[in-house]
Amino acid sequence: APCADPEGAARPARDRPDEVRGRIPHNHHVIRNASDLCTDHIFSIPDARTVIAPYSRIIADPNRAPDEIYTEGVLRSLGVVMLSLPTGEDTFTEEPSLDEISQWIHRYHHPYQQRLSKAMDGAGFVIDGHSMWSSPAPGHFSAQSGDRADIVLGNQYFCSCSAETTDFFASFFSKKGYSVAINDPYPGRYILGTYCSRILIPGIQIEINRKLYLNEQTLDPRDADIKKLQGEFSELVTEFCQWFAGAEKTEKKDPVDMSEHCDA
Repeated sequence: APCADPEGAARPARDRPDEVRGRIPHNHHVIRNASDLCTDHIFSIPDARTVIAPYSRIIADPNRAPDEIYTEGVLRSLGVVMLSLPTGEDTFTEEPSLDEISQWIHRYHHPYQQRLSKAMDGAGFVIDGHSMWSSPAPGHFSAQSGDRADIVLGNQYFCSCSAETTDFFASFFSKKGYSVAINDPYPGRYILGTYCSRILIPGIQIEINRKLYLNEQTLDPRDADIKKLQGEFSELVTEFCQWFAGAEKTEKKDPVDMSEHCDA
């Protein structure tokens, strides 16, 4: 079974609705390769509010704005509907019209955002959880950046939370032996940009390098490593809530909310 995502966290899924499935010519492995794998298990945090998107980000990426539509060039793989895969192939045998894209956004993107917005009522912090490949696909915007860190923390260039809060997360992962990067190559997108700010509800995006828990060629998960990461993220949330309750005077101090995603 495929794996899921976190609380105060946003998470994308792998399912494809029937009206779209027949238009995708790629095999199951290729589709899984462009999906968020195992984050539902890793970000399964006790007592955290978790919002899971039921459909693959290929159809409606919850971490993209509903009007972020690209029909040309390398950006085709980065819009709310993924018109090409990160490896460059067209996603669909017959490209959806703008009217069809609008319908998909209404059916598959809007309901997730409504659920996330509702879940954030009364929350004091958001963790937007994702997974990423250890190195970017050739056509990806970060293709020249080389191998990625174990953990990438995104804070919209210190707009979604403070340096002090970011340092807490970076220190936690560093002490666990992980390499950490901040905003490189993922500073956060629609979830942080729409729902989070330093003076309202702060939040951070966490990208986990998939090499830490699965075989990147076969996509086979390593159960022991997934369990280890899940335990570490549970520990992270517990320690952060204790720290956050008395640390940030300019940021609200209430329950953590989480969402999950995957970036190839």
